[in-house]
Amino acid sequence: MHVRSLILTAFLALALGGCSLTQKNPTTPKAAGGAKALGQVISNLSKDASGNNPSDICQHILASSLVARLNSIGKCSTIIGNQLNTAESFTLTPTKTGVSGNTATAIVQSVDNGKNRLYTVHFVKQAGTWKITGLNG
Repeated sequence: MHVRSLILTAFLALALGGCSLTQKNPTTPKAAGGAKALGQVISNLSKDASGNNPSDICQHILASSLVARLNSIGKCSTIIGNQLNTAESFTLTPTKTGVSGNTATAIVQSVDNGKNRLYTVHFVKQAGTWKITGLNG
């Protein structure tokens, strides 16, 4: 399954596509503050997906609005878990981040069909923690 299909499907509340996540370089050596925190969220997503921990993804990684959308079509952890069971591996590398108040973006690079692709992951700060709200690319 393509990386784009994986992430878009999850973040558009249809389902998390069939790939596990591994991350290369969760933060750059100079990353600090918001950039470091966003890199950590991406790293945690990678770890939870690779470890087949859908409940942790729903509880700690995804924004409450996204979890609610997934729960409206099933149970978030079941939807995510079913997709993780068919996982293949790929790498996400954060290349750039931007923070504006309680919202942020991270540009991540991944290989899709042998080609490097860039995707923008969107975040919102909820109760002091960055959570993923969506993706495009």
